Amino acid sequence: MGVCSGRCTLLFICGMQLACILERQIFDFLGYQWAPILANFVHIIIVILGLFGTIQCRTRYITGYAAWLVVWVSWNVFIICFYLEAGDLSKLVGFIYACYVLKCISEEEDSFDFIGGFDSYGYQGPQKTSHLQLQPMYM
Repeated sequence: MGVCSGRCTLLFICGMQLACILERQIFDFLGYQWAPILANFVHIIIVILGLFGTIQCRTRYITGYAAWLVVWVSWNVFIICFYLEAGDLSKLVGFIYACYVLKCISEEEDSFDFIGGFDSYGYQGPQKTSHLQLQPMYM
């Protein structure tokens, strides 16, 4: 009775993923969105590296493949929930980015130094500590 090792199982899983992602890539080529095509292409490359790492016993490739799978699965779960409008993700995303942009704009406004500075409440004449002489740039 033969028992399949972990390497054999990982090779089978990588082969199945490669077959499924190639099928998905064919159907994505029928559409007009290029982001899924590029994401599928990156996934194909990572799965091939996972296959190579499994065959050659390269731990870095297998670790990179495992880390990519976490990102890939979470991205697919997000896309599924987004298209099914589960949990108002289409409004969560917009709200989060709106808050982020407001935070960035408010930081830019706070850090901007006006002509007189923040500590001046009225107009103060130019300081006479500088003796720079202005000269034309072009003659």
